Amino acid sequence: MIKLTLILLSSFFLNSFCKAQKPRYIFKEYTNDLNNDKISDNIEIETVKCKNNYIGDDDYMKCRIVSIDLLQKDGTSSFSTSNYNIVPCSNCNEDLTDPFKDLKIRKNSFSFIHEYKHVPEGTKMTEVITFKYNKLSNNFILHKKVRIFESYKNGEIESNTKVETVKDFGIIYFSDYR
Repeated sequence: MIKLTLILLSSFFLNSFCKAQKPRYIFKEYTNDLNNDKISDNIEIETVKCKNNYIGDDDYMKCRIVSIDLLQKDGTSSFSTSNYNIVPCSNCNEDLTDPFKDLKIRKNSFSFIHEYKHVPEGTKMTEVITFKYNKLSNNFILHKKVRIFESYKNGEIESNTKVETVKDFGIIYFSDYR
């Protein structure tokens, strides 16, 4: 009886593990010194097929996973983190274009740039999400979030900018960003 229970449990866990494995491929890869130690580090954006709950049960979209590896001189990782929420899916914009536009890396920080277009209103929102390296915690903390709204009214462009900083949202680690 115990042997049968163990076989059933192991079969269940193996089946669950196999279902959890999804095909992935590297969408973008960046190499730069992210923590000022004069050693190149890596940021990798992977694409994975995931369920689309908005269209139908059999439809899938391409979700994005961002991974960061701070490397040591010998090439091994001294710190690694990932986030499934920071880079939007490849086709979740209203006009079915990819909202991810760029990743800018600066001294001790990097910024994700997304652009969302709202087709009926002709409006556009550009979002810049910046993370900064914190040496004390050996982690990346959300530093600033900027949203620029542009709309067309009476033939003119109307622009509105909203800036949020750590003072507004507190300390948010890269892996915890939603």
